[in-house]
Amino acid sequence: MKRLGTTAAVATLLAGTLLSMTGPSAAAQDNGLREVNSTVASVMGADVAAKGRRIDATTMDYNGFTARKAVQGQALNCSYEHLCMTVRGTEFSYYTCQLWTVSNWYGTGPWINNQTPGTVAKFYGKSGNKLWSSTAYSSGTAKWDPVWSLRPC
Repeated sequence: MKRLGTTAAVATLLAGTLLSMTGPSAAAQDNGLREVNSTVASVMGADVAAKGRRIDATTMDYNGFTARKAVQGQALNCSYEHLCMTVRGTEFSYYTCQLWTVSNWYGTGPWINNQTPGTVAKFYGKSGNKLWSSTAYSSGTAKWDPVWSLRPC
């Protein structure tokens, strides 16, 4: 009997070790998604954040763009027909053509315009003045402080 108990304890320990090696725990993933949703609420408003729905363990969809926690040291990845950027530790990936109002964007981060060739994304300042535009395909690094809205197409 004692031997079975030891075997069961070892099996439980190994299972726990294997689970922890496969990736972040469910609690860590949920904390990451809460952090993403909090950032979206801060930069785009609570009404936009309320529309968020989990699409996988690391990504939320907000009906026009997705957001996920950026991974330190990992390059920004941007799907075809999307405009992507990393702002405040969150990767935003816009896939709907409309004017998106933002606030509290700060710092610098990468962006990629991976939309259909020739599609022009525009970034605007607080007074609605165009700060810059990018024609697909293009990429770079931006200072986000002056951006108050963007139009992916």
